[in-house]
Amino acid sequence: MVADAPPIITCALTGGYHDKATTPALPEQPEEIVEQGIAAWAAGAAVLHVHARDPDGRNTTDREIYREIHTRLCTETDAIVQLTTGGGLSQTYEQRLSTALLSPEMCSLNMGHVLFFTRDGRALMLDNPRAQIEWFAREMLDRGVKPELEVYNPTMLEEVERLVDAGLLQPPLNVGFVLGAPGQSAARGTWQNLCHAVSRLPAGANCSVIGIGRAQLPLTTMGLAMGLNIRVGLEDNVRYSRTEMARDNAQLVERAVRIARELQLRPATPSEAREILGTRGRSAGAVPEPLVADERPRNDPPLTAAAAGDEFSTV
Repeated sequence: MVADAPPIITCALTGGYHDKATTPALPEQPEEIVEQGIAAWAAGAAVLHVHARDPDGRNTTDREIYREIHTRLCTETDAIVQLTTGGGLSQTYEQRLSTALLSPEMCSLNMGHVLFFTRDGRALMLDNPRAQIEWFAREMLDRGVKPELEVYNPTMLEEVERLVDAGLLQPPLNVGFVLGAPGQSAARGTWQNLCHAVSRLPAGANCSVIGIGRAQLPLTTMGLAMGLNIRVGLEDNVRYSRTEMARDNAQLVERAVRIARELQLRPATPSEAREILGTRGRSAGAVPEPLVADERPRNDPPLTAAAAGDEFSTV
């Protein structure tokens, strides 16, 4: 972490898990996502983390839907727009990579497998084998896309170290600790797990605390007190309190800003966040200038999980 750097607040607007049945406040269509993204930015979020849905509200990797959301958020805010490569739980590697091929400033990059459990009792694997992680990292490196390395348990930090050793990451490293996700191999959202994970961070790495569900408020408050960055938003937590659903994403950002200020901290502006996170930046009101014009992969994809005999496939 940069000494005495202001904390960066990220807002995760939509995600790939909840839907309108969970809360009508969840933005699903581009107009809703852009509207709530602008409000979250105005409330103090320097980074906007984006998933997209199709017209029926299902997870999608449709490049044109992402292009619309990305372009509008870049045009109407000065936030860093961070597109997901996690997507949904049933999408192929090629589909999930499509967002990085738009050359945003940042993309998320999951560092390992997580077996998620849905509300109706199904088990779905978000599979991230090493070959796929390296493929995504190579494409991002070639395109100047800064990855946020999503770590669901401390062991996944070893995958971060492997990418560093392979020359696939450039400093500064940006790690997101996801704690409390509803899945196997995802660490619980406890202060002990947060402290342990932070103790294992690579030297000089930035860290964003991502608490899921009821863990969001206590862990992000702890994160601010520890000098870390934080993420809030309806992707991770749809409640404002145990008895009250969140009004929208901006309400969760507003509370995070209030807590930061009570701790005598000033949240980072988007320009400060760019300097801290090491993104390539963009001109005001414009999408980032692509380093590679071709929106096709430059590197050969790995074998699919099935072709490689990988038992960790969607179930």
